[in-house]
Amino acid sequence: MTYGIEDRPPIHLTFFLAFQHFLTMFGSTLAVPLVLFPAFCLERDLVAQSEIIGTTFFVSGLVTLIQTTIGIRLPIVQGCTFAFLTPTFAIMGLREDCQVIYDGYGNQSDEYIKEKSTEEWQSRITEIQGAIMVASVFQVLIGFSGIMGVILHFIGPLAIAPTIALIGLSLFGAAADKAGVHWGISFL
Repeated sequence: MTYGIEDRPPIHLTFFLAFQHFLTMFGSTLAVPLVLFPAFCLERDLVAQSEIIGTTFFVSGLVTLIQTTIGIRLPIVQGCTFAFLTPTFAIMGLREDCQVIYDGYGNQSDEYIKEKSTEEWQSRITEIQGAIMVASVFQVLIGFSGIMGVILHFIGPLAIAPTIALIGLSLFGAAADKAGVHWGISFL
């Protein structure tokens, strides 16, 4: 079954394909924040986790809406990318480990724990946001200068396939940690 850009599939097939697209988008958009939570010291802060996941879905929906109305109008979802995970883990690896804020004896107040936890993860996310902004400036400069056209003559499938494989292999540790919790669910 092949459809062109101007073709309209039957309505029942359209709903089935839309639901399939939604399930794919949901899993990949949710996976990136879940993998990043340990690096941002957010393993125990459920409120911050929900804020980041909610922000991720909101921005993904907003950018998809902009892209489909005034952008290139392709029927795709603008979601999270896994390409930024490897540099994020590398940058977070340069920092100290997450601070143990709660000592287990109840000596700190809830406000103190929340304040210190929020301060820690926000400083980590701010650092990553700054790195992404600097990297995007370089991408814009490379794009506007025309160097990308020259570079594309040297980049082929033999260069792209190992790059994608390295991105996937760098996530192996996080995937193994998550899958090791419950093998039955990870098998599904």
